[in-house]
Amino acid sequence: MSIGKKQFQFSAVLASLFFIFTIVLGIYKFEQVLIGGGLPTVSIVNVSADICSMALGYVLFICSVVDKSKNEENLNYYLLLLFTCFCGSFLDEVCWLVDGDADQIMVNSAANALYYMCAPVLAFLFWRYVITYLGLEHKNLKTINVILSCGLALAAVIRVVNLYFGFYYTISPDGVYSRGDWYLLSNVYAYVTMILTLILVFLARRRFKKYQVVTLFLYAFFPLAIGILTVFTYGLSLSSPVIMLVLLLMYCVLNVFQSRERSISENELRMANSIQENMLPHIFPPYPDRKEFDLYASMTAAKEVGGDFYDFYMPDSDHLVITIADVSGKGIPAALMMMVTKTLIKNRGLTDFDDCAKILSTVNDQLCEGNELGMFVTVWIGVLTISTGELRYANAGHEYPAIKRKDGKFELIKEHHSPPLGCMEGIPYKEKQLTLNPGDMIYVYTDGVTEATNGSNEFFGEDRMLDAINLPYEGDVSSLDRNVKDAINKFTGGAQQFDDITMLCMKYIGEEL
Repeated sequence: MSIGKKQFQFSAVLASLFFIFTIVLGIYKFEQVLIGGGLPTVSIVNVSADICSMALGYVLFICSVVDKSKNEENLNYYLLLLFTCFCGSFLDEVCWLVDGDADQIMVNSAANALYYMCAPVLAFLFWRYVITYLGLEHKNLKTINVILSCGLALAAVIRVVNLYFGFYYTISPDGVYSRGDWYLLSNVYAYVTMILTLILVFLARRRFKKYQVVTLFLYAFFPLAIGILTVFTYGLSLSSPVIMLVLLLMYCVLNVFQSRERSISENELRMANSIQENMLPHIFPPYPDRKEFDLYASMTAAKEVGGDFYDFYMPDSDHLVITIADVSGKGIPAALMMMVTKTLIKNRGLTDFDDCAKILSTVNDQLCEGNELGMFVTVWIGVLTISTGELRYANAGHEYPAIKRKDGKFELIKEHHSPPLGCMEGIPYKEKQLTLNPGDMIYVYTDGVTEATNGSNEFFGEDRMLDAINLPYEGDVSSLDRNVKDAINKFTGGAQQFDDITMLCMKYIGEEL
């Protein structure tokens, strides 16, 4: 569940109300029992520790929700750890408050059953927290995950059975709790799971920093130590308060440090995004003194930086070069490849604009040199002779362009195109041509447009794209761009954008108009 989404916000509000209600209820019941008198000192100490633990849990919950930088799956497991520990503190408080009350035997039994369930749940959640923190989900760990899940289910069943057979604990007719003969077995699952988690942390220690390893070991060590201590010393149940303190340590050390490091990365990504945006032409109209054509382009990255790009420039007064491209992959590698490709194409386009095929062939050979990552780039490049309307173009594995004649509608130009750039050296690219008459338009785009996906995993598709660009527009080509974006947003309904969305539209007006 991603932070910022309405579902998370609604869940956070409900959880916050639960925390507040439970803390207030715990304090109220504690006060009532104290006023009634007869509460042993040991119970007062344990209940006080539990209430402090619950208060700390609520503070940590608020901090975790407010700290939106930890927008990852391991945040969910941290919150579940927090919630389970909080419930464990409350249940422990209930157990101490009703112990020895013959009228509260059922409450005592139920509270103890649920309290006994907290230890295995916390152990399993810690295992999952470490897995997601490391980003490990390979086959062997999935098998262990299934085994631990089954063990957790078995632990829950045994605790229900214990209500009838009392091998973990019993409640006497006068309401007094006492441990059963098999009490030690109640901790087996939790201990085994924690030990497995420690082994995993040790094996993966190179993926951690020292403070991370120490913190995770402390989380496992203290509950184990407290559990062993309570075996020999009955009367102090400090497991939940100790775990809550370690969760505080985890938040301070792991999440705060992690957030700081992520903040640095995000700042670097924002700088990269700014650099990339400044590399793309973004002033429209680009040539206000040239009335022979109208041009508009946009790029909306799926991540902070993208692999799509568009470009246009006039190598002389009678020619306009337009380019649109899509680099395989996303993020920083695609953005670096994008900048290299854009620079190479423009360098060739400024001198070889009389042959689009030659531009692509030259750049393809350059990209193939040392392309160890196997990245490739689809490119559509066209050169418009402004005085005549002749458009020469070449397509290296890119989407079909769409053309609109003055009194017609946009239609795709479905022609055979060559492989993308960067796949193999020596590919012969072919140049084609058509003539634009005054009022004609050409529209090029990347697959982020047609492959925009809604909540049902349906593609926006070519037909919807054509419907959008054929909608009435206000005269300048920028409104056509807005029509397509509005149609995509309406279709996706707020679903996550998985690919860069880039479009370029050029209207040929000609000298006679």
